[in-house]
Amino acid sequence: MDLSTLCNVLQGCLSPDLSIRKAAEDELGKVQHASGNLPNLLRVAVEDSLNTTLRQVAAIQIKNIVKRGWDPEDGESPIPTADQQALRDNLLEGLIRAPHIVQVQLGECMKNIVLVDFPDKWPSLLPQLTQNLQSQDEQRLYGALYALRLMTRKYEFRDAEERVPLDAIVKTTFPTLLQVFQGLLQSGSQAEIAAELLKLICKVFWSATYMGIPDMLLQQDQFIGWMTCIHTLMDMPVPKEGQPSDPDARAAWPWWKAKKWVLHITYRLFSRYGDPKTSRSGADGDFIMLFSQQCSLKFLEAHMKLMASYSQGEWLSPRVINLSLQYLTHGLTLSATWKHMKQHINALLTRCVLPLMCFNDEDDELWREDPQEYIRKGYDIIEDMYSPKTSATNFVQELCGCRAKENLAPLLQLVTSSFDVFAAAQRQGTVSQEVARQTDGVLLAVGALSSVLKKKAPYKNQLEGLLLNNVMPCFDSPYGHLRAKACWVAGQYADIDFREGSGQGHTFNSLFQKVVNAFQDPDLPVRVDAVVALRSFIDAFDTEGLQQVKPLIPQLLDVFFQLMQEVENEDLIFTLETLVERFDEEMAPYAVGLTQHLAAAFWRMQGSDEAEDDEDIGALAAFGCLRALSTVLDSVSRLPHLFPQLEEILFPIMQAMCSEEGQDVFEEILEMISYFTYFSPEISPRMWSLWPLLHSAYNDWAMEYLDNILVPLDNFISKGTEVFLACKSPDYLAQASEMASKALQSDELGEDEMQPAPKLLEVILQNCRGRVDECLPLYMQWVWQKLPHVKERRTKDLLINVMSTALYYNASLAVTFLQQQQQLPAFLTSWAKMIFASKPGGSPQHFGRMYDKKVNLLGLISLMALPQESTLPPLQNAWPQLMAGTMRLLTTLKEQQDANAHLNGTGSDGDGDSEVAESGPDDDNELDDEEDEELDDDYMQQLAKEARRLKGERHADEESSEDEWSDVEDTDTPIDSIDPFIVFADTVRQLQAAGSPRFQVC
Repeated sequence: MDLSTLCNVLQGCLSPDLSIRKAAEDELGKVQHASGNLPNLLRVAVEDSLNTTLRQVAAIQIKNIVKRGWDPEDGESPIPTADQQALRDNLLEGLIRAPHIVQVQLGECMKNIVLVDFPDKWPSLLPQLTQNLQSQDEQRLYGALYALRLMTRKYEFRDAEERVPLDAIVKTTFPTLLQVFQGLLQSGSQAEIAAELLKLICKVFWSATYMGIPDMLLQQDQFIGWMTCIHTLMDMPVPKEGQPSDPDARAAWPWWKAKKWVLHITYRLFSRYGDPKTSRSGADGDFIMLFSQQCSLKFLEAHMKLMASYSQGEWLSPRVINLSLQYLTHGLTLSATWKHMKQHINALLTRCVLPLMCFNDEDDELWREDPQEYIRKGYDIIEDMYSPKTSATNFVQELCGCRAKENLAPLLQLVTSSFDVFAAAQRQGTVSQEVARQTDGVLLAVGALSSVLKKKAPYKNQLEGLLLNNVMPCFDSPYGHLRAKACWVAGQYADIDFREGSGQGHTFNSLFQKVVNAFQDPDLPVRVDAVVALRSFIDAFDTEGLQQVKPLIPQLLDVFFQLMQEVENEDLIFTLETLVERFDEEMAPYAVGLTQHLAAAFWRMQGSDEAEDDEDIGALAAFGCLRALSTVLDSVSRLPHLFPQLEEILFPIMQAMCSEEGQDVFEEILEMISYFTYFSPEISPRMWSLWPLLHSAYNDWAMEYLDNILVPLDNFISKGTEVFLACKSPDYLAQASEMASKALQSDELGEDEMQPAPKLLEVILQNCRGRVDECLPLYMQWVWQKLPHVKERRTKDLLINVMSTALYYNASLAVTFLQQQQQLPAFLTSWAKMIFASKPGGSPQHFGRMYDKKVNLLGLISLMALPQESTLPPLQNAWPQLMAGTMRLLTTLKEQQDANAHLNGTGSDGDGDSEVAESGPDDDNELDDEEDEELDDDYMQQLAKEARRLKGERHADEESSEDEWSDVEDTDTPIDSIDPFIVFADTVRQLQAAGSPRFQVC
């Protein structure tokens, strides 16, 4: 396609007529990889005579072709090699010459190519950059700096080995870059282009030094030159002329951006290299000594100067204030900088820090005009990172944490004085806006210091009085922000020891009632803060105190449901989760309604992810909804009849999220599926329809989730065995086998990630005993082939457990397979060695769990039960060792059972025979007369155990410590009811009765 035709097609992409636009886009798609297309598009993008919008369309087309085809995951690039080289040869020049809106698109293109090709396939880029850095033309210099930033950013987060090419970049460009930096500062130019160039130099320095200090910066001229320029830019006043009047536009003005980046650098250097006591090797260690001795205090003075200007009324951008306070906060922790700061602390607190913590005009505007946004910003972690208010709060916390002896009492005097002013104004009935805002700030300080004040005498004994006298009155303030802050502070101190005890007494109950009353507050932020604070009170109540909350449950749930429709807030969900956990037995009547509202909230929050601004908060809130839903399901786990109703509501979520769309919440979705496949009276066809989705997800992207997937698969197989075996479309058995095989044969999974695979094979063999004979040889082959390549003891145990389960499944079939593979002697020898292997202290090295011992015993006993005439020679030869191994496992299992019984406070009959009925602590070995009630209680305990399992205990590695007697075994398996002692004794009696010579070795 020639240039003229290409321009016409690109123009068609701008047509308001959809059909013309679609035809043009289709035409571009046909020729996107045609020879010469990329160079032609670049010609259009950089041609000054063409319309800027047309050039932008050409640049976007280049960006998309490069992004999708330069380095595709599924094969070679479809872009012709000659076109690739042509783009590399001309892209930098195009980037330099292009206007900004085109430059941004070409920059994305360059970033993607640099990630793949530099330096190996693009060695000419660095010399080209260096040459342009020496240019006196501002546009050319800007383009070169822009490209250099893209190049250094490639290595920003790389480790030392991957950063090797960065050394060459720094050595080649930093001397020239320093000269440019010095020249710009010396020129005194107040033009915006100067600020843009300074900003780019700072960003290049940031990327090049983020993970480590380049050796070049240790050279005296380079170190002094760079640190001097950084200090000069910090001290340089931002030009007055040209600043936008709008605060947001002013903060984004290039000069304030340049100031932000240089402060960003100083805090990064100070936090990493400001402590001379930090021990690091190499260039980082040498830089620590230089920086801590020559720069820390100078930079500190510059930051103090900035905050002094702020205290005198000079405008600073919020991010500049935030970064300056971060530097000063870190300075509190180091003795050298603290000595310099301590004389200025009072002025810093009274003129900067505490005023920044107060409610301000911006807060007030947001509160009135967009309360949802006010709430979002207040609970958004990302907003906190950049907020001046948060950095001021962190300063107060650090000051009273690491320098409490000198500063806590004076600060609390300031707080008390502010409270006194507020109290006096209240008595007169004339609380001004200024007083209310100052009180808001000191309330924030009091709440932020809760962790300090709760521990330190004499303050911890004065907290109840503070809450009663200073916080309680704020609940009745006409200022909504004070009512909200009162709720928050009350929540921070709900767990203290009140005079009448923790979680009780007049003050505690009064605060609780105030928080509950705030649920009806006319201001949305107050209602949200009240609900969030409620969580602390519910946690603080003892069992008896919770009784006063029970009558409030309907009201509380109504408030929750209303708020969930108005705001997306994860903390609201946390409070609901706490309420459900503490009142699980009372939640049954509300379970369906709760589930409906949480499901609706999930869909709403999931949909909000499409809006970029709300993506993080929406995703967190959606995650919180799923967590709360799991808590609801757990609370009704003793009521299986409810699960079909709840399944009706939640199935669409489970179905939709078993796809790539649900990757971020896949674990929570699998937990939800686990609840329904276990607690429902039966697994519905609708739930079975999720199996193929799990199988597809596992094959496509979720292989690392096998441990989580195993739980619902186990439930499907164990509870729906008939469906599992009978269905051939899909073939559940084949798919389960395939999933296990894929994990066992994968080179991508580590041993820990592979361990669920042998567990899945055990689940199939134990639940389908005698019905999957065709699978047995395959399973044994996969396991036996994997065994020589594993190193971890736990993994070896799991693999041998499968072999033992195979013997228990059908000993004759399993032995025949091993003999056919000529592996029977090797297996028997390896098995015996593992049974007898011991740790230095004498405890078994393998099969530490009681389950491991049990399944291996069942395998051994199954071998014993083989008819004498069908026993193969290798088995006969190994029999004495296997019999000894059986006795060792029986002995250690009995010791482990006795130890567990002792830990659980139950007795043991001591003879190893489990035929005696279990007795409770009070029944003196007599059966309970109310057998139906006992059975029902056992059933409920079983359901409770399964609920714990679904929270992560099942299929977890119970052998989490070297103490072999401390394992927790909540896993349900078909062999749970089998007593190996009884089976062993019965087998021995049968063989002895048959006159078998096999036991002459005993």
